[in-house]
Amino acid sequence: MQKSYLHQYKIILILFCLIVFQQLPEARAQRTELLVRALDGNGQETALYEKLVVVSGVATLSATPTSTGEPIEPWAIFFHLKSNDGSAAPVNGKSRVGDSAGNPVGWIDAKHLKTWNTRFILDPIEPQRNRKFVVQLNGGGRAEQNATPEGKRRYALILDPPKEEKGDDTQYPIVVYAGNVQGAGEQGALARQRNELSSVKLEIMFVIESSDFMFMVNKNEDKSTLDYVKNSIKGVIADLRKDEEVKGAVRLGFAEYKDTVPKASFTSRLTCDLTDNFDQFSRSLDKMSASKLKDDFPDDVLSGLNEAVSNASWSENSVKHIVLLGKTSCQLNAKGQNPPQTGINDSLESLMSEFMAQGYNGTGLSISRLIAKGRPQGGSSRIRSAKMFHALHFDRDIYKEIDDPDDVRKAINKIEEIIRPLTREQLLEVLKADEILDIIQAYYKIKVLDYQRKLALSQYQTIAKNNDEADGLFMEVEPNSIATQQAIGLLSQKIKSTFDLLKKARDGQGMPSQNRNNNEISQPLFTLVGAAAEKFKDQPVIEGTATTRNENGRQISVKKVMVSRQELRRLRSTMDSLHTKFRNKTSKADRQDVGSILTTMKEIIAETSAGQKMNAKTKLKDLITDLPLRTAALDTSAADLALMSTDSFKEWLDRIESAVFRIDDLLNAEQDWLSLSDQAVNDEFTFLRLSELP
Repeated sequence: MQKSYLHQYKIILILFCLIVFQQLPEARAQRTELLVRALDGNGQETALYEKLVVVSGVATLSATPTSTGEPIEPWAIFFHLKSNDGSAAPVNGKSRVGDSAGNPVGWIDAKHLKTWNTRFILDPIEPQRNRKFVVQLNGGGRAEQNATPEGKRRYALILDPPKEEKGDDTQYPIVVYAGNVQGAGEQGALARQRNELSSVKLEIMFVIESSDFMFMVNKNEDKSTLDYVKNSIKGVIADLRKDEEVKGAVRLGFAEYKDTVPKASFTSRLTCDLTDNFDQFSRSLDKMSASKLKDDFPDDVLSGLNEAVSNASWSENSVKHIVLLGKTSCQLNAKGQNPPQTGINDSLESLMSEFMAQGYNGTGLSISRLIAKGRPQGGSSRIRSAKMFHALHFDRDIYKEIDDPDDVRKAINKIEEIIRPLTREQLLEVLKADEILDIIQAYYKIKVLDYQRKLALSQYQTIAKNNDEADGLFMEVEPNSIATQQAIGLLSQKIKSTFDLLKKARDGQGMPSQNRNNNEISQPLFTLVGAAAEKFKDQPVIEGTATTRNENGRQISVKKVMVSRQELRRLRSTMDSLHTKFRNKTSKADRQDVGSILTTMKEIIAETSAGQKMNAKTKLKDLITDLPLRTAALDTSAADLALMSTDSFKEWLDRIESAVFRIDDLLNAEQDWLSLSDQAVNDEFTFLRLSELP
């Protein structure tokens, strides 16, 4: 009897589960139907769901349209939901809000909300000399940005697409508010930081190249480039030693980098961690030596910078600087994907590359992502955790060392015209003559040195621009006594001036006007002090229009797009499934059946719960997410996949796999994920530049 009862119970339980799980997709669809679609400029529905942003300090979130609610702070973002009768109009003056799955959260007075019909924002840079974010107010007038209060972030949400696209001059309709945003898991950070100006420190990490080019000797002075670099830093230390109050308030350290090649004893390392013991720092600097790697020109500069960003023991309460000192360009490509040394992909380049070790980018990061890693988005600690990047480039123009540079340029151009069209076999035949071999080697050396110098200059300038968020110090330094001494003097002067300001901040004295200050080293201190001063001031909600550059062409904000963590995970899962299920269908014959491909893609979409309908011509981008993805791999339909050649299909799979790796990088960048209040629906999100999208 007991056994029969248990058997019946199991049957009932199984039937119950089947009924419930069969109904789940329908229930999910019903909830999704509550979401309000955003409209385009022509009033047509888009793939985006309409979002509502709280823009008032007195807004409340209530359970029903008629009940009283609990306070909800400005900047909280929700999805707009319809009422149960299918209407998107307010009820009793309140709009219904919920999450991205269509689950209702409550009701908020419509007058305290703004519709956000895009995912885009303008992220204002912190105010600098001659660079302030400006809003042209609705109704006339303008508002200039002050420092963003500690514990808050100031974003300008682009409410609707602009009336007219004019590049950097585009006027975006925005709403601005400095709302409470914190890094994920960062609760309580602001409380720890209050009243800490009295103990704020100045910290500087030098990042020094220690490979072949540091051996280059100035023929007139018998000193190597490394000697000049060391002298630059020692000059800074000598100036700091003159002030007794420096002790404990200034910390210095340095990292080295070489390249990712077998001869290198290391790629990068933290040689001397941050310390206020200048004797210890000097001893470490004296012991530093370079290595002759005899490899390709670029070095793994980003690995050195990453050492400083990730492994130095930065203080919690400090203004932080990273100063790059080197010559070579940056390895930016993956292993085996080295770009031509001369910038020209010809037979000579291919032949020469066989005789040298070739490094690669050990971090896997781009310059912009490396800088973003050092300047995290994360909430209240952002001002004190952001590192300011600077770069001093030690090199000389190869043509300045030649007696007749114009004649040499003409000769170089003539040789290039002859060499470039040659096949490998033709080139090898030409090089059999010793005198021609010498000429071609000299030609190649000049081309490499000239191209790589210009490339490195551009990259160092990019690093010192801090992703256009702040003007770091950039200097092009000739490796000789006079130029080096001038660089030492300027750098020391800026550090000393910053320390004088630091003492005033620590003593509670006022700071001079930032408009009179043109010091890249002291800029973060002005930002920190300004943010502390704004901490307890009311922040008004501002509506109007704004641009990304001011009338002088200077960057004053960066256009970014909002991405939720949940959405990025879903995207990764979908793209990983695409790669896994299609990697065995590289042959075109395996992809002739569009119906089979369509079924596979439907399975993938179902697995990741996107829930959209599709046909053979539907683009993958429209199925997976409404995120404005950058990769062309998703501008593909089932019909497109069936028609691809084997090589084209493999390239498509490679792009999918690269996007998966890129998403992993973004998901693992913990310092970039932000959170709002417990009541807001996007508990973790980030804002990415379009160039950062997978």
